[in-house]
Amino acid sequence: MNSEQILWKGTPSQVLNLPALILGLVVGGILTAAALLTTFVAGPLVIPVIIVVWIVCLLPWIVKSIATRFDNYELTTERLKHSSGVFSRSVEVLELYRVKDMKQELPFHFRIFGLGRILLQTSDRSTPDVVLNAIHRSTEVADLIRGHVEAQRDKKRVREVDFEDDADDEV
Repeated sequence: MNSEQILWKGTPSQVLNLPALILGLVVGGILTAAALLTTFVAGPLVIPVIIVVWIVCLLPWIVKSIATRFDNYELTTERLKHSSGVFSRSVEVLELYRVKDMKQELPFHFRIFGLGRILLQTSDRSTPDVVLNAIHRSTEVADLIRGHVEAQRDKKRVREVDFEDDADDEV
């Protein structure tokens, strides 16, 4: 009988894609203005040109937004699962007892939108560093992770031991 329960599910915020949107809008606006100024030369072709310009300028933002939408995190009482990919999915699973250190970052541009970043250092060989980027209520999620990391270490009777290398101190 498995007592694993889902504690939290989330995705990164679309705020991550804001720079791509702003850049697309600025470049699209400039190119649209340029196309309109050459209306006397281009004539009836100006409207299709403007439509193509906007599609091309906003395409990177659209692609990033779709990829972000399909980037999912699931925290259970025993694991952190990260699945990503639109057509081909990839799932990384991290056993919580393998988390060695946790750091929370709250950059200004994230705090404006109530977001944060959680960085995990792990002893897992395939994923030594895990980043949960642009997460809503990141402090609560970090507290959930910390509490269940300790619970899993107690359950598995695992302790993290750090060894210092004295060879670096010698001259």
